[in-house]
Amino acid sequence: MKTFALVTRGDGDSEKLAQRIRDALLEEGWSESEYPELCVAVGGDGTMLEAFHTYYPKYPQVAFVGLHTGRLGFYADWKRHEVAWLIELILHETPRIVEYPLVRVEIEIEDGTYLRFLALNEIIVRSPSLRTLVLDVWLNAKRFETFRGDGLILATPSGSTAYTHSVGGSVIHPSLEVLQLSEIAGVNNIEYRTLGRSLVIPSHHVLDLFPLDEGRELLIGVDGRAHHIAKVRRIRGKVAEEKVRFARYRPFPFWQRVREKFLGDG
Repeated sequence: MKTFALVTRGDGDSEKLAQRIRDALLEEGWSESEYPELCVAVGGDGTMLEAFHTYYPKYPQVAFVGLHTGRLGFYADWKRHEVAWLIELILHETPRIVEYPLVRVEIEIEDGTYLRFLALNEIIVRSPSLRTLVLDVWLNAKRFETFRGDGLILATPSGSTAYTHSVGGSVIHPSLEVLQLSEIAGVNNIEYRTLGRSLVIPSHHVLDLFPLDEGRELLIGVDGRAHHIAKVRRIRGKVAEEKVRFARYRPFPFWQRVREKFLGDG
């Protein structure tokens, strides 16, 4: 690796650390690039999501590494006081590359056009207003249920520790090529019923969501980026063929990461 990019959360501490990394790499003959082999995200998980959406579409072979200066930092392998160690390894060691699954949705509009989105964490489907969202849920071309509630989350395994975790979804190891469909405040009463549990859908299965509200206007969240889309005929979701690459300069097992971020070091 000899080309790099830096993305920071924009605060003073992160900017200083990023500049330290930049100076060290440039001094050793590396070059900054819009098509980097290595992208260093200095900040929190939001910074890593920004880095992914900035550089992955340009160069899918980019590998990401995170330096944590934010709050949770689930994607970050390194803490701010370890920056010198990280720089030394970037300059002199070859990282182990690990790949995580992504989720892809294809949104069909009534006029026959399509919108396509790729997410590292999750894609959220909600009503753009305070009205109850009503969707028919189909799996492999067969109707499964009608969902009524605030929304649905289509999450990757790494995204299972984000919003999906907050609504009671399962934590899934990223070696599993699946997506997880979770409800946001589903309506369950004597008249309306849903399964009321997250579904873990394998890569060879296809999920279709059909909006039933008049106007079919939806709010689609892609890793925190909001898209207001009207006249939606269908949303098709599945595990993406593409994967995201992370550069591991030291071992950091997934379950250790989960324990430290949610249960603490004790």
